[in-house]
Amino acid sequence: MQSIEKQILFLLTKKRCMHAKELVQIYTKRGYKEQSIRNVLSRMKKEQYIQAEERSLYSIVDKGEQFLSFVNRKPWQYDVDWKHKWCFVHFEVPELERVKRDQFRLHLLQLGFGQLYKGVYVSPWDYSKQLLPWIHASSMEEYVTISEASMLFGDITPERAAEIWPLGDIHQLYQEKWQWYQGEFLPALNQEIRGGMDPLELFVLYLHIGEVISELSLRDPMLPIALLPEDWMGHTIIAELYRSFQSFATLIPSSSDYYQFLVNT
Repeated sequence: MQSIEKQILFLLTKKRCMHAKELVQIYTKRGYKEQSIRNVLSRMKKEQYIQAEERSLYSIVDKGEQFLSFVNRKPWQYDVDWKHKWCFVHFEVPELERVKRDQFRLHLLQLGFGQLYKGVYVSPWDYSKQLLPWIHASSMEEYVTISEASMLFGDITPERAAEIWPLGDIHQLYQEKWQWYQGEFLPALNQEIRGGMDPLELFVLYLHIGEVISELSLRDPMLPIALLPEDWMGHTIIAELYRSFQSFATLIPSSSDYYQFLVNT
């Protein structure tokens, strides 16, 4: 799932149904092309995250709500006390069903699993509740085993964690987004505040920072502090971005059409 797809799911939780034209209007303001937005909607419908109530009128379904709820909670894993248990997923999917296999692997990575060995993925967090609906919906019961255990030999050190999960790339992504936040986002927000706070322009900024948070949430496995490099700033950066994201509820007037998307965020 891409960050824009996750954000569209978020918008659909705030408004029961949205027409494709409405989403196109919002995201062309963000710099997306109309056809790319329609392609995203078509893909999300095919993957059963959303459904069409009627032609070009979309609503979120249970699978989409469950995935969105998980990703939104994922950053708070940084505050969870780790019990030094590991969740293992073993799977072997026939080559004839490689599309299903590749989709499952991507889902594992976005949940926060890392590849320990071929066909074996591991996470310090128990995500079985998030995996089981996906496994059942994809009819993969005969190909997957999930277990939880301690490691008696060959435990994962911070150095090995940096190899299993691409922590170097993720650290660089955090640095890039932090530079964007300080060098571009905050100046644009301050300029908008000084200039009269147009609701649409503020909403576009709101969507932008929301997409950044979504991208980081999908990429970062949110490992326990014990497994992270000493200079890791992911937990600090994403917390600050989320604080700024929430502040828009006080900036966009309640009379605006866009305020409905900020309620209870």
